[in-house]
Amino acid sequence: MLRFPYSDGNKEAKRPVVLLAKTDMKDIVVSKVTSVEQKGKYDIAIDDWQKAGLLFPSVIRVDKLATLSKHKIIRNLGILDESLKSMVRFVLKPVIRLVE
Repeated sequence: MLRFPYSDGNKEAKRPVVLLAKTDMKDIVVSKVTSVEQKGKYDIAIDDWQKAGLLFPSVIRVDKLATLSKHKIIRNLGILDESLKSMVRFVLKPVIRLVE
């Protein structure tokens, strides 16, 4: 759980995220998690949402990425199982391809 910025950059909301990378001593790269039902191309349902430490059925929005300070972290909620981690890696690949 951390303080995730809105896309306009003016506000933040406490929300669960998936930690994708630790970029250096100060920053992390995360993907947004939401309980709002989503059916986008880059959305992954978290079937075992309770084991992941979530309060509601949730979706990883793999295309909603942010590089943020580690200081925005509020607490660790839980972990994703290996099959879900693999799915995130698979769906993330086309999201981060270089723009020509």
